[in-house]
Amino acid sequence: MTPVARTLGVFALVLFIAGCSIERQGEDSVSKQFGSDYFGAGGSLNLTDPVAGDAMLAGGHVTTAGEVKGDLIAAGGDVSIGGSVGDDLYVAGGEVQVDAIVAGNARVAGGDVALGPATTIAGGLSLTGGRIRFEGNAQEYLQASGASVHIDGVVQGDAEVRAEEVEIGPNTRIDGRLVVHSAREPALPEGARIAGGIEFHETDVGHFIDGHETARDVRTVAHGVGSLLWMLGVFVTGTLFMLAFPAYSARAAQWIGQEPLRSLGLGFVILVCLPVLVVLLLVTIIGIPLALIVLMLYLLLLFLGWVTAAMFVGQRLLGFMRSGTVVTTGWKLFALLLAVLGLWLVGLVPVIGGWVKFAALLLGIGALVAGLAAARCFAARRGLIPRSRSFER
Repeated sequence: MTPVARTLGVFALVLFIAGCSIERQGEDSVSKQFGSDYFGAGGSLNLTDPVAGDAMLAGGHVTTAGEVKGDLIAAGGDVSIGGSVGDDLYVAGGEVQVDAIVAGNARVAGGDVALGPATTIAGGLSLTGGRIRFEGNAQEYLQASGASVHIDGVVQGDAEVRAEEVEIGPNTRIDGRLVVHSAREPALPEGARIAGGIEFHETDVGHFIDGHETARDVRTVAHGVGSLLWMLGVFVTGTLFMLAFPAYSARAAQWIGQEPLRSLGLGFVILVCLPVLVVLLLVTIIGIPLALIVLMLYLLLLFLGWVTAAMFVGQRLLGFMRSGTVVTTGWKLFALLLAVLGLWLVGLVPVIGGWVKFAALLLGIGALVAGLAAARCFAARRGLIPRSRSFER
């Protein structure tokens, strides 16, 4: 049995023994049920099953529609919260929509924040965002801060709003008082009822002007800076990896082209099973130190997976650009830079880009591990380490 096949079998056995509840949730997402709590992360998450404990979700698109009996913490680009939450709700995202029944407090922040008529918050409600629309029922108090705030729901206590634009809808009912900090006092339409009256404070909130556009611009700039730093990090790491381990890095990148299916399968098994191994070690208590080591190696492996995939693309580019000529280190680094940029551009393509990035990660991880096994086999044949049947192909 080859080292790659043996490694694949070991990790598959770990997955089987663990009986883990890791599931695929979209093109590049992984979830894990640990005890009564639920953890999910990735590109697209859709939680519909009930959760007996807390739920923590992070991803590009996050949706919930079931019952979470504990706290619910969600963050992502687009977040939609439905169903019910048995304790507190914490949400942050670019666009946030809440249509849920929350038994505790709710803290919501985002570029666009909307709480629909089906929303009921038994505790206090705090909203922060560029544009806020509240049409639900807050049974204790409401605090809202943003560029524009539209209230057309029920607040059974006091409400306090800080915004450049404050709009009161005809369905507004506030049993306490409404405190407004804004440049202009909001008009009270027919049908709206505020038992404690409106307490207006004229405030220079110019920094909220065009807040929705500003929030969107900030998100765009932050995303751009983050992408730039990511590409720079991959390039620098690839450079160091190439210079420090020239033979191993080249062999790992070549393995993707020689054994793409093996690399893909091995990468998937490692991506899924190593977190399970960490959890199993943590449960044993005495395995906690080893679990921390495995976790650090796992995170390093994830990053080096991208690097290896980029190096493979760079090797292919060199084949076109410098075919039949001597390839210097400068040309290798230039090809690596073009490869990193190319993978990033392909990743921007809707749907297909996500699959390409995910496949590149799996190929890189699998090739790294397979390349390490091949290096040990090569060293054993050269007599650098004791030879055994396990290294024979």
